[in-house]
This record gives sequence, structure tokens and C-alpha cells, in this order.
Amino acid sequence: MRHLLFIIALFMTLSLNAQPKPEKKAQKIADEMTEVLSLSKEESKAIYQIQLERFTTVQAWRKEYADDQETLKEKQREMGKKVFNQVKDILGKERQQKWKEYKSNN
Repeated sequence: MRHLLFIIALFMTLSLNAQPKPEKKAQKIADEMTEVLSLSKEESKAIYQIQLERFTTVQAWRKEYADDQETLKEKQREMGKKVFNQVKDILGKERQQKWKEYKSNN
């Protein structure tokens, strides 16, 4: 019985650690955008902050609205629009179009 509990605890620990942290996800996007779009340090930091807020907020919503998927989807759509507009303000139309093309090709 102890072995079974140990195995269950081990799998739970591994599954929790396998989920990327909001900070890592935000940094990955900021780094990728910085490389592809030649962002300045200030722009890169701003993108990181936007993405960090996005991932942190959505992570909290997933827990809060675990039983209400419709509300979760609506909140995520609203967040997507907010993030899109914030990123557009930083990048401008030309670089935003370049990012869109890059993402569709990769």
C-alpha cells in the first residue's frame, strides 16, 4: 500500500513540474519576438510584462472557472484582445504583420 501511495505522489509531483511556469512562457515569447523582430531592450521588457500578466491571469482563471468553461473561454477571448492591442501599441502595424507571418510559417 505504501508503494502505491508513493507512486501516486511521484506522478502527481512530476505532472505539476511538467507544467510551464508563467514566467518561463512569457520569457520564451519575449525572447522569440526580440530575435525575430529585433526589439529593443525596453520593447522586449514590455512584451515580457504583457505576456506575464496574460499567463498569470489565465492560470488563476483556470482554477477559478474550472467548472465554468464558457466563462473561462469568454475571459480568455477578452484577454486575447487586450494583449493584441497592447502588443500592437508596442510593435506597430508593420512589425506586428511580420510577427503574424512568422508565426503562421512556424
